Amino acid sequence: MTGKKAWFLLIFLTLLFFISIAIPAYAINEEIEAKQQEREEIEKKRRDEQSALEQRLNRESALKEELKYLENRIQELRQEQERLAGEIALVEDEISEAEAELAVAEEQLRYQEDLLKLRLRAIQQHGLVTYVEVLLESSSFSDFLTRLYNLSLIASNDLRLIEEIQEERDLIRAWKEELEQKKANLENMRRRVADNEAEMERVSEDRVIILGELQEEITLNLKAIEDLEREAQELDDLIRRLIAEASSRFSGVQGALHYPIEPPTWISSGYGWRRDPFSGAQAWHGGVDMAPHHGAANYILAAADGEVIYSGWNGGYGNCIMIDHGDGTVTLYAHMSSLLVKKSEIVLKGQRIARAGTTGYSTGVHLHFEVREYNQPAVRRYPSGKPDHRYNPMNYF
Repeated sequence: MTGKKAWFLLIFLTLLFFISIAIPAYAINEEIEAKQQEREEIEKKRRDEQSALEQRLNRESALKEELKYLENRIQELRQEQERLAGEIALVEDEISEAEAELAVAEEQLRYQEDLLKLRLRAIQQHGLVTYVEVLLESSSFSDFLTRLYNLSLIASNDLRLIEEIQEERDLIRAWKEELEQKKANLENMRRRVADNEAEMERVSEDRVIILGELQEEITLNLKAIEDLEREAQELDDLIRRLIAEASSRFSGVQGALHYPIEPPTWISSGYGWRRDPFSGAQAWHGGVDMAPHHGAANYILAAADGEVIYSGWNGGYGNCIMIDHGDGTVTLYAHMSSLLVKKSEIVLKGQRIARAGTTGYSTGVHLHFEVREYNQPAVRRYPSGKPDHRYNPMNYF
């Protein structure tokens, strides 16, 4: 073999070697991209389910409060019913008493009227004879006047007594009518309270049905979230495995990381627990915030050699870049104003990859920087129970 042929053979074998490496790597990158897209869709569904769950939990809380109010109101109405029933019973007793007194008065009136009739009848039957006899039997004129006066006095007393009894009877009748009107009013109130109580019970039963349906939906929500989290976890595992395969050319971070933003900057928020700037509640901060002076759009720099596995918008992270450095190490850069590299690009340590900004959940221009060590033990657990592999970036400089 001549020297020229040997060179051609060497070049051909070299090209064949690189092609044999490039083609599988391209295929793996395509698969990673597809799985990450799938992972984002699952995450979106999970957020939607979580949002629906929060709304239903709020509705459940409101329904429970409403049911509590209705139960208290029904109890109050029942007590009102009992009070009215007691008052009605008292009025009924008074009516019975009035009826008894009225019966006595009417009996007295009948008796007195009968007595008067009897006297009048006797006078009518014996008439002048009796009067004449009474008058003739008088021993003197004075006795005569006395007997005449007494006869007129008896008649006057009978009439006065009848008038008094009639007056008493009329008073008792008026009292009885007043009591009956009072009873009628109480009965009306009792019916209205009973109607209100029935309406409250009907509303309460409706709310119980709605609450039951809502709790079934909450159960389905929780099940869907659990399924999506499990699915996302499985995809995470797959993505990590694919990244490991794709980044076999990188063996992890060698030495210290390059500071990921050009100076001048300052640390605006450290790693660990802090008060969330949006909610005000205590929250875990899995990275470090580095802010340029005066809000300038300083360049963002690759912390080490690696492959860009994500470049684009990522929810609360805003414009985001993730670089795989091999051996399970991934660095994340968030909130940038512009991105200078694309997915699958190979970047070198210190290379400019973006400009600082304030996109996503951000209150000012800064870089949120994370270091994720997927081959190392989890630092902690997310509230969902999933492992959190975000380590303190300050330990890598």
